Amino acid sequence: MTTEQIWSIKNGAYLYIMGIVVAIFVLAQSLIFLTRAWKRGKEIGLSTDKMKSAAVSSATFSIVPSIPIVLSLLTLAATLGVPYAWTRLTVIGSMIYEVTAAEAVASAGNISGDLSVFSAAMWVMAIGILIGPIFNIFFLKKYQGAIKKLREKNTAWAEVLIAALFMGMIAALGSKEMAKGGVALLTLFSGALLMGVFGLIINLTRAKWLENFALPLSMIGAIALSVLYVSLGMA
Repeated sequence: MTTEQIWSIKNGAYLYIMGIVVAIFVLAQSLIFLTRAWKRGKEIGLSTDKMKSAAVSSATFSIVPSIPIVLSLLTLAATLGVPYAWTRLTVIGSMIYEVTAAEAVASAGNISGDLSVFSAAMWVMAIGILIGPIFNIFFLKKYQGAIKKLREKNTAWAEVLIAALFMGMIAALGSKEMAKGGVALLTLFSGALLMGVFGLIINLTRAKWLENFALPLSMIGAIALSVLYVSLGMA
């Protein structure tokens, strides 16, 4: 075994250890908040059965919405490896941001064969995601106040504005896939169609519980259809 191979194995082990430490830290935080919430519930007079029911419901409705995180882990692991992708998504990452940032750096070189590009991807993903927490620390309170005032003046316009901002972000990201054509474009349209179907079901049946499942199920359906498209030779 060469020195380079030994060094690679050691670095891989360190990354796995780092990922495990971060995961344990996040789980510990969750347990602390759960314990304090349970204690506070007792103080305000909530029954044990009611709190157990809330805990079970929250856990159940958290499983399916977390599927996009698992999908993004599988996507990133192919290029960045499991330890770093796992560490990112355990703490603060999201599928849209992580994949977009990694692709932006990967376009400059071979991310799997050039260590400098891999390092650049790690730095871009880590520094870029800091914008959110920094914004929240200094500007979130003002932003929420502005949105609250706008809703008090014109609720309908506030909802339109927020929806427009979200759709603008989706359009900016989706336009790249549309430009690729082929399976990428078909997959994008399939996901949008499935999301539209779920939206109609929610509006017609008033099944509010389905709102938490619509996005991950649409993503899974679109991915399954993309496999079908490739098998049919549409690539």
